[in-house]
Amino acid sequence: MSGKQTRRDVLRLGARALAMAPAIGLLPSRLSSAGLDISGAGAHTAFLGDAQPAPRPLGRAIQAGIAVREAPGVKAREVRRLALNEVVTLLGQTVGEGPTTYNPVWYQLPDGYAHSGFIQPCEHVVNAPVELAEGEHFWGEITVPFTEARAQPDPSARLRYRYNYGCVFQVIARLADAEGNPWYQIHDENLGNGFFVRAEAIRRIDSAEFDPLSPDVPPAHKRIEIDLAHQIIRAFERNELVYEARAATGAAGTRTTPGEHRILKKTPSRHMTGGSGSGYYDLPGIGWCTYFTQSGIAIHATYWHNDYGRPRSHGCVNLLPEHAKWFFRWTTPVAPYPQRWTRPGQTDEPSVVVVF
Repeated sequence: MSGKQTRRDVLRLGARALAMAPAIGLLPSRLSSAGLDISGAGAHTAFLGDAQPAPRPLGRAIQAGIAVREAPGVKAREVRRLALNEVVTLLGQTVGEGPTTYNPVWYQLPDGYAHSGFIQPCEHVVNAPVELAEGEHFWGEITVPFTEARAQPDPSARLRYRYNYGCVFQVIARLADAEGNPWYQIHDENLGNGFFVRAEAIRRIDSAEFDPLSPDVPPAHKRIEIDLAHQIIRAFERNELVYEARAATGAAGTRTTPGEHRILKKTPSRHMTGGSGSGYYDLPGIGWCTYFTQSGIAIHATYWHNDYGRPRSHGCVNLLPEHAKWFFRWTTPVAPYPQRWTRPGQTDEPSVVVVF
């Protein structure tokens, strides 16, 4: 994908994405064509067992103890439990019985079925390392289920983080270990430059992937609506729906604030920390962040759950990475590559409105 996209392009993109709804979690306008109905419980049963392609070839167990069952349902016999970060093959997906009505999707594994809520669909793509000129940096995306960030470009150096599929980082240098294997140095805006990752795990994001979507539509004619009752985010151009996706907004105590907001700033990557005690979180490399409140509420990618359709965040609007990236590109102001932060006033474009 290269060059700027027209409104016709974005409408085609939206139509293609909606057609793929069973595979990637999007919801078409009346939802019946995908077998998903937001109107209430039990609406999925007509499609029970109707197999669909898996969204990705692999899945990463986001938490330990996810049950693998003989059939797609909570009453089926348990075969085994997945370990934390265990990577499994996804053969397909289907609608099953429970454990929830808002997310009845189960993934088919070689030895059974597991509920989708805490399995991150992913791939294992090995990348050719790229050279960097002195002072150059680029945005990179993790393309393997997970990889290790070390304190030095050395596999035996202290482990600092495990970065997961879809995380986005700023790469600032290329180095080699004692055996000549290439590593990238990562800049973390919270913690500095002391992070090193095997270069093969990171794909260089092309500047064309920052090109604005539907740039011919003035920002005043673009609008985002977030349906808190049904956990759906929608994009409108001149009151015409062009894109929508399932979301997870703020849970009790951190509910996403209703009202009318405007995009305040955007960044391709953010290291988010917060909370306390059992609610503490430390999440590096959150991709495609589009902020719309002074308190730091944003639309952004998520890799720590795959459970969209109910409030579960700390106030932000959680989306699959591909959906968060779409909204990042569609909203104004446009984010120039490879700039870290973009704010209204840095360009001539006003920001897009966000309505709850």
